[in-house]
Amino acid sequence: MVSDRYRLHRLRQGDEWALSTLAKGNARFGDGEDRPWVPPLSSEEASEFVNDPRTICVVAIHMDTNHMAGFAYGGVLYRRHTKLRHICVYEIGIDIDHRNQGVGQILLEGIGAEARQMGIDRGFAFAASSDKETRAIYDGAGGQHSADTEILYGFEF
Repeated sequence: MVSDRYRLHRLRQGDEWALSTLAKGNARFGDGEDRPWVPPLSSEEASEFVNDPRTICVVAIHMDTNHMAGFAYGGVLYRRHTKLRHICVYEIGIDIDHRNQGVGQILLEGIGAEARQMGIDRGFAFAASSDKETRAIYDGAGGQHSADTEILYGFEF
């Protein structure tokens, strides 16, 4: 999807500042629920994130204001079946002022373009069955979802 309002940018070396900007404005990209503040990555971790060739992080920049309108990131995941490498879209966030304007589709197309350049032609994402906004983005991008009865578990190690 080509846009005359937004341009895409993949974070790379030198773009560490973008992660801090996203962390500071985290509430603008979420669901509006009150959540505890999460500190940004350290400088070293931010550098590692943007320099990892297996991590794809794209931001949509509003061309009139030069502000980040949204972001999405994922990583290469090695699978034991179908094909070795898939992209797992880990997170997508759209700024509250840019919702319902096609930003989510632009971001997913950007991740897809980066994946194809890496020789990867498939991916997946998780969304809570109650998260209608994220599900609408994934559905609108042609994603095929599994049964609503699946549950994603998170672990801390």
